[in-house]
Amino acid sequence: MSQENSKKLVENVNSLLVSGASEERHVIVDEDSILKVWVKELSFLDTQKAIGEVVNVSQSGAVEIDLSGYWKYMLNRCIERTEPELSRAQILALKPSIASQITAMLPQPQDLMTGPLVDGLEG
Repeated sequence: MSQENSKKLVENVNSLLVSGASEERHVIVDEDSILKVWVKELSFLDTQKAIGEVVNVSQSGAVEIDLSGYWKYMLNRCIERTEPELSRAQILALKPSIASQITAMLPQPQDLMTGPLVDGLEG
């Protein structure tokens, strides 16, 4: 019997779906203060849309990578709220030391460049 046949069928379909709830995370601002950030999980289609924010192919076939567009999309899509409350403009204007901690909590661009996209390009 193959290993796949010995596994049981998923009983809870909801376990396959993206949760609507966000997860509270803490970002260290300095040695005695934090910023609370609520991060949402993205669906498969959301992550595929993010690829469109990274890779631009011109009519001539030149490929351009726009990481700032990717991070802007991800910060807008994944950050549900913060405490203290920051506006979208403030989130996009965070100091690099703080923004890098937040972006480390989010899907990374290289993670999106695997699976079906790469398989399709190699085939």
